[in-house]
Amino acid sequence: MRSGLPIRQGCLDQEFLVIVDGVGGFQFAPILIRRMLRLADATMGTVYFPWQFGLVGEIFTDLMWLRRNKKMGAKLAEELTKLRQEFPQAKIHLVSYSGGVGISVFALELLPNSTIVESLIMACPALSPTYNLAPALSNVSRAYALVSNGDYGILGIGTTVLGTTDRKHCAAAGQRGYQLPTNTKTEDIVEYAKLKELRWDKSQRELGHSGGHTGWASGPWLAKHMLPIIAGKPLLHSYEVSQQLPSQNLAD
Repeated sequence: MRSGLPIRQGCLDQEFLVIVDGVGGFQFAPILIRRMLRLADATMGTVYFPWQFGLVGEIFTDLMWLRRNKKMGAKLAEELTKLRQEFPQAKIHLVSYSGGVGISVFALELLPNSTIVESLIMACPALSPTYNLAPALSNVSRAYALVSNGDYGILGIGTTVLGTTDRKHCAAAGQRGYQLPTNTKTEDIVEYAKLKELRWDKSQRELGHSGGHTGWASGPWLAKHMLPIIAGKPLLHSYEVSQQLPSQNLAD
């Protein structure tokens, strides 16, 4: 642990969050989410999954090293399997941020086709918009993507120049939203029906979210929205990704 941040915190017997931070190893997401849970007197525990390479701040390595990121996804898949075996009755929620979304998705793809994760929350995903999420979604009950068209610096210009976690040079899903891949199979649409987008709008500024890459983690925004999202009852309007592709483009 780079700065002594505990891997496990709180009670894991009934319900807990697995937190996967973004690139650079700044521990941004676990620190702020754990603070939100303490202030809310929430009973669920947390598990922090560190995956980043090298020294704190090596953002380019974390973003671009696909082979290693796939291996870290496999390591997270092993950890999720172990947690399910250790706590068979607990609800497991997976919360990931930016480049960490790729690690979470790579992990879920490797699990057997059985629901292990209750809810997958992808905050500002740095994956490409048409990355096929269906294999990952087969292992979750529901999924949410936090999307902001105002995130044009990191997930607009940044990923167009440097590439997304899956190595596409384009604006990422966290800025543009997810899109069903071309020739999506009918059975994959069933999985995509689990995914809802929660989009930023100007009304969220009053909660400290100005539309940028880290706005979702402001204290007031987390306090109002994160627990309802985890529970599958978001207060924000949700958009159906599975209904975006015309039916004539489906491949049976």
